[in-house]
Amino acid sequence: DSRNISADDLFIAIKGNNFDGHDFISEVIEKGIRAVIINKDKQFLVPDNYPHWIVSDTKKAFQRIALHQRRKLNIPVVAITGSVGKTTTKEIMGEVMKSFGKIKISAKNNNNEIGVGLTILGSTDKDKLLILEMGMRGRGQIENLSKFSEPDIAVITNIGSSHIGLLGSKENIAKAKCEIVRYLNPNGLVI
Repeated sequence: DSRNISADDLFIAIKGNNFDGHDFISEVIEKGIRAVIINKDKQFLVPDNYPHWIVSDTKKAFQRIALHQRRKLNIPVVAITGSVGKTTTKEIMGEVMKSFGKIKISAKNNNNEIGVGLTILGSTDKDKLLILEMGMRGRGQIENLSKFSEPDIAVITNIGSSHIGLLGSKENIAKAKCEIVRYLNPNGLVI
């Protein structure tokens, strides 16, 4: 987020629904950040001598960086999804598990491809457990979140009708929620 970036940070210019991070490149360069990652059609926004990487899709690059961080962490990762109860389950689990040491959990309901990635990137080797909340806007969404988080434990709170307008049936909602196991640790656990 260009509003609270610091000089030691890397800025990844992601295009979202409301903003395009590329519009803030000059602002973050003025703040003295170390480097930027930009889409290949936007290199004209960065001075030639400024450290930057050009990629075909900054959101995918962000997710690959999150996956790299996840693989460096030697801690269990719990991923939680469901039609309702994700945030409550995450908060209760965090309270119960904090007796084992420092726990990193998704802030608020940061449960999309940006929020999950930021949570992973905010984890350190001091954490004993990483708890991720995973939301869904359609088929493939949970699979993508699972792909760059590689959970050890997957929790599906329930299958309700909250996405019925999007997916058409509870059966389709169940299939979409079950995508959470697609990249589950082969020795992992599903609850």
